[in-house]
Formats: sequence, C-alpha cells, structure tokens
Amino acid sequence: MGFNLLTEPWLPVVRLDGIREEVGLAQALSGAAGFRRLVGSTPTMTAALHRLLLALAHRVYQPLDAARWHELWQAQAGGGLPAVPLTAYQDQYGSRFELFDPSTPFFQCPALDNAPGSTAKLVAYRATGSNRTLFDHTTADQRPVLHPAEAARWLVTTQAYDTSGTKQPYRTERSAEGGLGNRFGCVLVEGSTLHETLLLNMQLYQPEAELPRSTTARDRPVWEAQPPEPEPDARAPLGWTDLLTWPSRRILLATATTASGATVVDGIVLTPGTRMEGDLTDWEAMSAYRRPWLKGGKQGNLKPVTLDELRGVWRHSQELLLSSDARWWNSWRGRQHAKGPLPAQEPQRQRPAALEHIADLVEDALIAEDTVYTLRIFGQQLGDQGGDTYAWFEEAVPAPVALLRAESARVGYIIGYAVSLATDLGEQLKTMQRQYSASFHRELTKDQDRKPTDLQIRYWPRLAAPFATFLRELGEAVRQGTSETEPAERWGQAASDLADKTAWQWLQQAPRRERSLLTASARFDDFQLARHQLERVFRGGLARYSAPAGEDT
Repeated sequence: MGFNLLTEPWLPVVRLDGIREEVGLAQALSGAAGFRRLVGSTPTMTAALHRLLLALAHRVYQPLDAARWHELWQAQAGGGLPAVPLTAYQDQYGSRFELFDPSTPFFQCPALDNAPGSTAKLVAYRATGSNRTLFDHTTADQRPVLHPAEAARWLVTTQAYDTSGTKQPYRTERSAEGGLGNRFGCVLVEGSTLHETLLLNMQLYQPEAELPRSTTARDRPVWEAQPPEPEPDARAPLGWTDLLTWPSRRILLATATTASGATVVDGIVLTPGTRMEGDLTDWEAMSAYRRPWLKGGKQGNLKPVTLDELRGVWRHSQELLLSSDARWWNSWRGRQHAKGPLPAQEPQRQRPAALEHIADLVEDALIAEDTVYTLRIFGQQLGDQGGDTYAWFEEAVPAPVALLRAESARVGYIIGYAVSLATDLGEQLKTMQRQYSASFHRELTKDQDRKPTDLQIRYWPRLAAPFATFLRELGEAVRQGTSETEPAERWGQAASDLADKTAWQWLQQAPRRERSLLTASARFDDFQLARHQLERVFRGGLARYSAPAGEDT
C-alpha cells in the first residue's frame, strides 16, 4: 500500500467550526482558509509540522515577491492558496511524498541496512533507552505499531526535535547532536485562519536572487534532493527551505501488513544524520535573538531566545516584538551608571523575520494598525545529559501591530522597566525565603540554590495574563498617541500586588512560634522595604521616559 503525504489524510487541523480532522498537505494549502489551526499532539509536533508546510508553500509559490505575496493573501476569499501552482508542483514531485517508496521514501534514508528497532524511538513520550518517562512503561523488546499517519507526524517531529546523545550507529558513529529545534524557541505568528498563519510566516522567497538572507540558488527542501547517504555528515544549509526540513537523523521506517491488508509501521532504524555547520543566528528566521548583558555593561554574543519552565517567554517581549533597528538598542549609550547599564537598557536584538514583514503591511492597507496577532512560541528542554526530554513548552504572547511599527525607542525602555520590575520582585521573594531558611539550616548547595523556591513557583505563572493586558494596552496607546506610561503603571501595580499577596501567603501558610515567627516577620519586613524601593525605581524609570505624544526621548 502507498501512503502519499500530499493526498492522504495525516495533518491534524481544526476547522473553523471547531471540528478536528486530518488532511493531506495539498488540502492544507488549497483549503487553508477553512481551517483555524494546525495542531499536533505535542508542542514540538505543532512546530515541526508548520515548518514542513511552510517549506512546501515557499517552493510551490515561488518566486515569492511582494506582489505575489499580496495576491496569495487576497486568495483567502477563494478558500485557500491557488491550486494551479500546487498541481504543477505535485506533478513534478508527487512521488517524493510517498512514505513507503522503496527508492525515495519521504524524509528517510533507504540505504540503511541496520536491523529495525522499536518504534518507541520515534514517539517522544515513549520510554526507550535513556529516554525515561514517568508514565510510559514501554520496554526494549516491545514494538508499538503505528498507523502511517501517526508515523509520518512523528517522523517529521523527530527530524526537528530528536534528543542528543548515543544513537544506533550505521557503522561506527554513535554520538549525535539534538535536532535543531532544541536550540531555540520557534516563533509562529498566528492569524485567524491557517491561510493567514501561513502567509504571515512566509518570507519573500527568490533563491536565484538569494532571498531570504543566506539562501542560495541551490536551496531545496529535503524531498527535492536525492536520498542521503547512510553515513552521517556535516554541512552548511543551502537556504531557507533546506533549513526548515533539516535531516538531523537518518531514518528508515519498517512496515508490516495486518490481517486486513493494511500497512503499519512496526519498527524503525534511527542513526545520526546531518550536523549543521555555521551559526544558527545566520539562518534561523523563526526565532528571536538577543545579546545578553555581561559584567561591566558589555554584551555577549547573539543568542536565540529559549523558553523557561517557570518564567514566561513574555519576559523577552523586547526581542520578540520591537524593531531590530540599531538605533533602538544603541539609544542606551551615554546613559550608563558607573557600575553598568540601567535596569531597562535594551540589548542588541533581532526579532523573527515575519514580524519585520508584518510591520510594513499596514502601509499596503492589507492589515489594520489596530490588529493584535498572537505569537505562539514552541520549545523543548532536554535533560541534563541531553538524552531525554525534560519538558515541552507552548506559550502565547500578544503582538499588537502598533508595537511592531513603533518608532519611539521610549517604548522599548518602558517594556524593559516592566520586565525588570517583575524580575526584581521575583528575586526578592526568593531572597526572603532563602534567608529565612538559612536562619535554621546550613547553607544551601549550588544545586539547591538554583532550584526555584515555592514562592517563585506561585508568583511567576500568574504574571502572564496581566502582562498580556499591558502589551495590548501599550499597543493601543502607541496607536492612539496617548500616554504610554499609564498602561505600565497599571502593570506595575498588578505585579507588586501579586508579589505582596504571595509574600503574605508565605507568612501565614504555616503556624510559627517564638523564634520562627520573629524570623519570618523580620524577613517579611525586609521584603516589604525592598518592594517599595523597587516600586520607586520603576516609577522613576517611567518618568524618565515619559514624553508628550510624538516627542521622543
């Protein structure tokens, strides 16, 4: 039996009426206006499937210039992306999407001759080797059977997000880096339909003209290339669609036929694949980057924004939303304290490429300036040794178009002070609990000190909603030309009140007597003094960057 990913149903989508179904790649493009979202069973799967679909869309509708992009955007009224280029592409490359083709199986290496192992290696939540999980109890001799659609979804996900460490060798090489997706938070701009989502995340794509950046005329997705040799290799990406479909593993699915004649996947060969040479920051466009502050007011190398299990990715709103123009992050010069940068100083940054494009679309009347998109950020954190999955992440941050188009560097400072206040309050809560514990116990080890306290666990997750409100209100203030500091003041009060409530709950959570009560009260008083001081610093910072509408600071 064949299973062609262009036509067979396997992509999990949500229709506009809320009903979930599976569709082929061709239907996902041609009927994109009828789908609300593409959503996988894990955040990593959702990200990987979007990247695959984007690679296909870029290749089908190239050369993609501004005029062509506008045409595709307006095609939503017809139900989805144009069918004629899709049909032509399908005629040329349709056979390359066959999942079980003996000579060119999709995203696989047919030359692998190793004995197939358990399919648990493909499914991230299955326990296999050192990839231990809490609730799954698959053993090494078990071979869970996968239907073709499920196997295809995990095949794509594994190529992007496989763990690092020891793998089954093709001949001798066992060690492999983790999939590229582990290195950054994958940022997806979500529109009201899958059609809008695809267009909002598509870049102007003309390989012959070396667009987008670092793309060469030789760029192609993995299915347009000849199947790779089984030996692992290393090279630089050829361009944007090559990166979107990077073959980090050599994989070959093993099949069996059921009594009813259906083809299923009952084994897999998974070995090290292609290691990427070069700096990811030169290639990856679905990530935000920043240069972190180092001692002495200096900045480190540009690094991708990643997600944290406790503190929300909204802390990186400067990098996610605001212009990458050098005049923004250079505006701190001459305003340094003797000991380093101001609390809200902006790092050199680079936002996702899609947001640079969206900021220009208002001029073409394709997007209203009061539009608020949602950024969905996906990520995976590996365990300490890299051989197992510690956590999956999916977070959302509002993206007001007015903030994407903001021209005043003052907006960046206001967001910086807002984030700094939350960070400093969180540190004071940690200090209060640590100092109390130190009064009765010996000093914590470094590992113990790195672990979040109970207060931090209560505090950080509850900040995402009020910060999202702050961003929306700030965007509206920028659009209307009204006070930009008023939304920040409301946010500051909300953050301070939340920290205060968290501290009170800690003080009252357990009965204390004598020395314990006196010590807890003293630490609580210290926290309150620090909190009020942080509020004064925050208000002073806002006053520093307050200015009449239309006047920059």
